[in-house]
Amino acid sequence: MKFANNLDWSRLQLFALIVESGSMAQAARDSGMTRANVSHQLKMLETALGVELIHRTTRKHALTPAGQILFQHVLKMQQESREAFTAIDELGKQIRGEVRVRMPTGLGHLYLAPLLLDFAREHPEIRLRVNINDHIADLISSDVDIALKIATNLKTTEIVSEIGHIQWCLCASAAYFQTIRRVETPEQLTQKAWITPAAFGKEVTLHFGRYDQSIPIKFVPRLQSGDYPFLVQSVQASMGIAVLPRYAIWEKLQSGELVEVLPHYQISGADAGNSLYLMASRGRYPSLAAQALSDFIIRHLQAHMKDWSA
Repeated sequence: MKFANNLDWSRLQLFALIVESGSMAQAARDSGMTRANVSHQLKMLETALGVELIHRTTRKHALTPAGQILFQHVLKMQQESREAFTAIDELGKQIRGEVRVRMPTGLGHLYLAPLLLDFAREHPEIRLRVNINDHIADLISSDVDIALKIATNLKTTEIVSEIGHIQWCLCASAAYFQTIRRVETPEQLTQKAWITPAAFGKEVTLHFGRYDQSIPIKFVPRLQSGDYPFLVQSVQASMGIAVLPRYAIWEKLQSGELVEVLPHYQISGADAGNSLYLMASRGRYPSLAAQALSDFIIRHLQAHMKDWSA
């Protein structure tokens, strides 16, 4: 393939139109051009690239491997152009538009949902499309503008900001804590009923660190779920000792409704994430609405993360 740095954008768009319409005849009708001119423009594009893009026979057309690659990139270019024009058009105007946001279940249900309602009240011209779940691929294929993700050492080009640290702790209801023998060391936890997020897996090994020691404790949870409100309800109902992020229970710890177990130990080992990240696709120009929501979330989360510390 020849290197071409002077490709005609209109020819690239016409190429995409040919692919989307299914034929050069339909592309000619859609573009208001003659079929001969459409064919000529496609040939000029292929000549500039030095490669065939559409294999043409008397009966049908099919994209070549090079054509498939170019078509996907042209679609992204078109999307970026639309978003850039939208962003320019928004300058100096009231912030408006649609933002698609995804957040993890625990943080979403227990903290961020009311925060988003506050944002919606402040910005009545912004439409929010909120998806609360723990599963996401890349942002473009997931049809998301921004996303919050809890992970450990997340490596991706989609990271915009590492918002802060997520702490995990052991807790039990005050009533349950009174029914069990006083727990002073991790080894005393081996026979207890455990409540954990489903992401921990069916068999869990937690490491309890203190000073220079790390004590591994292996167990099979009695109750697991990806629904964090259910996990909080379970520990409130005295079903066992729970491993939960501090953001989910800090108010209940302060009120005395829940009691922290082994507070002088640091917990690690469960693959549930210890940092909170804000993600946005590098392949998209962020709209003012998406930027406004990102700034709002980061500002409010960082202001309250001190409550989630031991």
